[in-house]
Amino acid sequence: MFWDKEKKEKVVEGNTISVQTIPADFYGGVNPVIKFKRVEKEVVIGDKKEGMTGNEKKILEKMTSAGAGASMHPANLFSNKKYLMIFGVIVFALFAIGASIYYFNQSNKAQTPQKIVNQPKIQQPPSETTAPPETEELPQITPTSTEEVKMEVAKTVEAKMEYPSMLLADNADLDNDGIVDVAEEIFKSDSGAADSDNDKYNDGHEVYNLYNPAGFEPIKLIDSGTINDFLNPTHGYKVYYPASWAVGSVDSENDDVLFSAITGENVELRVFKKENGQSFEDWLAKSAPNQKLDDLTQFESKFGDKGYRRTDYLVYYFADDNNIYVLAYHTIDSGSINFKIIIKMMARSFRMSTNVRTDIAPLPVEEPGI
Repeated sequence: MFWDKEKKEKVVEGNTISVQTIPADFYGGVNPVIKFKRVEKEVVIGDKKEGMTGNEKKILEKMTSAGAGASMHPANLFSNKKYLMIFGVIVFALFAIGASIYYFNQSNKAQTPQKIVNQPKIQQPPSETTAPPETEELPQITPTSTEEVKMEVAKTVEAKMEYPSMLLADNADLDNDGIVDVAEEIFKSDSGAADSDNDKYNDGHEVYNLYNPAGFEPIKLIDSGTINDFLNPTHGYKVYYPASWAVGSVDSENDDVLFSAITGENVELRVFKKENGQSFEDWLAKSAPNQKLDDLTQFESKFGDKGYRRTDYLVYYFADDNNIYVLAYHTIDSGSINFKIIIKMMARSFRMSTNVRTDIAPLPVEEPGI
């Protein structure tokens, strides 16, 4: 049949034609949904803000302000209400803790019992009806004679006698004449010449024999003006010492006398009482146990008084029937000394009270050890 015939579609060959149609929303009377594209606007930051809207200006100020983009920046912390509240809470908490600790300490101090200082009791004089208070008896002091007191003091002084080390050495001696350079000034001798007066005797040898090393003819040392002669007013002994040195007695009885240089070094001359029948050897063992008899050798002064000297020439002993006389050199916390020649001179010039000779024998040959 005609209507049964298959309808044939006509195909037009050629270019494809694009046809635009009205959206279906318009046909139903519905407002269309309009979508706008986001377009970025380039803004030039500078002094001129022409052509910028109000919001754009606010955005620009926010982006260019201090701390922009950093939430922890101080400018943002102090302008942010949230952070200000947190900071305030922390400060309040710290203040509350500090106040609690302070009041807690004050409370503990108030509860701690204070130490009570015992006040001295004021004793009232006893009345006729009141018995006198019991008192502690004071120890009775036994009267002591003046001589006993002196003996006790002497024992104390003897116990404190000090002796120089045997390891001390002389200081510089440029001309090697037995007088160190510092000591040459005492005798006004030449520190660069071993024989200052060209008399063919070494300067140290002349001083040892009590002659002036700077004299151009044999002159006694005591006449040179550089040396004085000391007389002990209690014990009567005599001894030479440098005129530039100070002399002082340690005690009122002149048992202990110091001859001191300006450097602090000194020679001590001390008198010790001997016990009845006591020998020098017994006294040394009892009063100077750290000094050995083997370190001593016999010695004689220029005036004939016999005694002993230590091998280093720094300690000398003389003895009579009643006393021991000790000459000892003291340094000043140093391993070297300046005035060994002085104690040699003093020992050679020593005269006990029984020997007051002032004459000097002719200059002998040089003695060993000078």
